[in-house]
Amino acid sequence: MLTTPEMGRSWLGPPLRILGQHEFEVACAQLMRLVEQDYAPALIVGIRTGGMVVAECMARHSSLPLPVLPVTSRRASTNTKARIPLFRATLSALPRPAVNLLRRVEHKFLIAPRAQQQRAQTIDQREVEEIARWLADCDSRQHLLIADDAVDSGVTLATVVNHLSTACPAGTEIRTAVITQTLEQPVIRPSYTLYRNTLCRFPWSFDAKR
Repeated sequence: MLTTPEMGRSWLGPPLRILGQHEFEVACAQLMRLVEQDYAPALIVGIRTGGMVVAECMARHSSLPLPVLPVTSRRASTNTKARIPLFRATLSALPRPAVNLLRRVEHKFLIAPRAQQQRAQTIDQREVEEIARWLADCDSRQHLLIADDAVDSGVTLATVVNHLSTACPAGTEIRTAVITQTLEQPVIRPSYTLYRNTLCRFPWSFDAKR
């Protein structure tokens, strides 16, 4: 059974839901079942890095075998965190309530205000072309599902959808699935969302407990 959010909605915005490995597997299974209620994808594309983990886990819980391909769309905030020395170690050393508070503060005062800026994304065009070739050679329905872990502003998801819509064969149907949507009005709304107005700490998050 999935854990309930650790903190409820307050002046700090959305509550935080902690997903350990087991809870994450359950969440992906639930999201896959939600998709399969009215859609039968032939291919799942995972947005690196978290979205690729989600895509692979969803494929494991699919009722039919599904191939998974990656696509990379880089966000400056993620790269910045990765470059900060001992960033993960520092977070691990803090008391858990302090880490939880920092996550919500980051979202409230950094991520949410930047949501309307729609900063440019860089995408791996070779991966996009590989996905398009796979669909062109597909003998069955050209149904594509794009998976990601979370949508904040929606800029990354919109970038991937736009590139794939242009590159994929005519008639390709593209839908999107995410574990959580954290803001009320992203630039693109996922077709399938497990949680709304909720922050999630995933097993691979920088502030995940080690």
